[in-house]
Amino acid sequence: MRKHHKKLVLALFSLVTVVFSATDPNDFAILKAFREGLENPELLEWPADGDDDPCGLSWKHVFCSGSRVTQIQVQNMSLKGTLPQNLNQLTKLQRLGLQRNQFTGALPSLSGLSELQSVYLDFNQFDSIPSDCFDGLASLQFLALDANNFNASTGWSFPEGLQDSAQLTNLSCMSCNLAGPLPYFLGALSSLQNLRLSGNNLSGEIPASFKRSTSLRNLWLNNQNGGGLSGTLDVVTTMDSVNVLWLHGNQFTGTIPESIGNLTVLQDLNLNGNKLVGFVPDSLAKMPLEHLDLNNNQLMGPVPNFKATEVSYASNAFCQSTPGVPCAPEVMALLEFLGSLNYPSILVSSWTGNDPCSWLGLACHNGNVNSIVLPSSNLSGTLSPSVAKLGSLIQIKLGSNNLSGQVPENWTSLTSLKTLDLGTNNISPPLPKFADTVNVVTVGNPLLTGGSPSNPNPSPGSGRSGSPPSNPSSPTKGTGSSPGDSSEPVKPKRSTLVAIIAPVASVAVVALLAIPLSIYCYKKRKDTFQAPSSLVIHPRDPSDSDNTVKIVVANNTNGSASTITGSGSASRNSSGVGESHVIEAGNLVISVQVLRNVTKNFASENELGRGGFGVVYKGELDDGTKIAVKRMESGVISSKAIDEFQAEIAVLSKEAEGKDLSYVDLEDSKSSIPARPTGFAESFTSADGR
Repeated sequence: MRKHHKKLVLALFSLVTVVFSATDPNDFAILKAFREGLENPELLEWPADGDDDPCGLSWKHVFCSGSRVTQIQVQNMSLKGTLPQNLNQLTKLQRLGLQRNQFTGALPSLSGLSELQSVYLDFNQFDSIPSDCFDGLASLQFLALDANNFNASTGWSFPEGLQDSAQLTNLSCMSCNLAGPLPYFLGALSSLQNLRLSGNNLSGEIPASFKRSTSLRNLWLNNQNGGGLSGTLDVVTTMDSVNVLWLHGNQFTGTIPESIGNLTVLQDLNLNGNKLVGFVPDSLAKMPLEHLDLNNNQLMGPVPNFKATEVSYASNAFCQSTPGVPCAPEVMALLEFLGSLNYPSILVSSWTGNDPCSWLGLACHNGNVNSIVLPSSNLSGTLSPSVAKLGSLIQIKLGSNNLSGQVPENWTSLTSLKTLDLGTNNISPPLPKFADTVNVVTVGNPLLTGGSPSNPNPSPGSGRSGSPPSNPSSPTKGTGSSPGDSSEPVKPKRSTLVAIIAPVASVAVVALLAIPLSIYCYKKRKDTFQAPSSLVIHPRDPSDSDNTVKIVVANNTNGSASTITGSGSASRNSSGVGESHVIEAGNLVISVQVLRNVTKNFASENELGRGGFGVVYKGELDDGTKIAVKRMESGVISSKAIDEFQAEIAVLSKEAEGKDLSYVDLEDSKSSIPARPTGFAESFTSADGR
């Protein structure tokens, strides 16, 4: 009897164990579907069919609490297949570790798993992700999605449902095909400490929500494909809790803010491969970083003495290659001027090194910058007082840009300045008083005349320029007036018809008279001037009371010569030579054929030397005047070369003051051949050959 009693107790105990160990049927069904979706389920080493108690028998890689599945950990097992789309019915799931396998297909939604704390899905082959995937994950702390090509053709972005995961501390989605702007809500996740989003297709600026983040320790936004992230670094320099900041391989612009020195716990800063400009701030140079990478930017000025343990700064625009060696004073002044213009890319790419004489828009004399010529260069910003440090400046031409602010008062200290052209900008008053010897051009600055700011470079078709002004004589109706309530009497139709026909008839009569007259004048002019065979230019004669320029033209028909004189301007047309102008300052534009004749077609035996734009040739005009001609080579003809050559001409013209010198521009329809002043070779020579 006692024996049978023992057997009964044992049987009842076994029954109770089975009842209380049995896995939730729904959880078991999902695990079964998980196994059936695999191509190689044997790698799981789960029992064969018929064993429906994963929790009671402790299946490998499955962890339970009572009868409910709380964890699935199958990482790095080379599993292949798809996942059941009802995975989110494991309502007690806390940890899901599927990383480093070969799962494919659509990632199932995890929405509603309120107890889920960690999700590792990285390094698989999932191809899509549902929009509600992260809804309701209130306990989520770790999420890893790296190396999954989600939505390959369009890319994707974190759904807004993720913003409710207030406990999220680690978010990693490197090379997961994220596209578009960085979601604003990510910066507002107060618990987020590690954000790793490298190798995606993110674009736009870092949202302002990241400003003054107090939790973020590691921020990896590097190596974005396509355009990459852009904007300035202003936001990240306020994140004083960040320890590692990787921003390399993007399109960040502007300067490195001085406030970056406020990141006192920062140890690793990588800014390689952006478009950062300007000086390296002293605060950054003094930071005791473990690693600092500034390679491949457009940083300027001297290389500072960095305190970082490991630092690199190759492929920038520094004026020196050795840390601590200063730039030339003129270089520093010009770089400050460049900064006030917001570092325009057209100049940043040219203004490199420690020799400004080779920079775009500048010209030098005796090694000193004497001209800044940058009209119509789409410049914006303000005018820097540092320009006053360039004591050799003769001309500053910055017309037709979008410059604003006042002209610095200390510019009036430029004693050599002759021309200051600031026309067609948005310069503000007051305008400093320059010496009477300075030609100051300010036309087209509405603020100087009490107007409103304007756009000096309106886009074509904008309608601002070229639109006809309203007729001041036309009546203007009051507010709310309509054709029906006008107080003016209605004019008779006959008067209206006369008003239309009369102007048309007048124009027709004028046209009938003007056309024959124009033909007559043209024929008379053509008959009067014949193609000349030679052209002699006489420099201004200081002893001449009229101080005129004389041009002797020998005709090839009868050998006669005509003389054009004038202190103003005149012109001479012919089919043989083109057009010659006597310009008010005494400068001339003459046919290139004359220069070919006097230099023996630019023969090598007439070569005097070579300059920055081409070869200088000697020649002698018909009246015995010796000249030197600098012929610009076609390979250097560009907008930069023309601007710099004009600056050189301005310098030469200044040197010619008080001397018996002049200069000419020589051009034809095929080429432009600028010339140095008459009688000028490598040194000045007077017009009579001395």
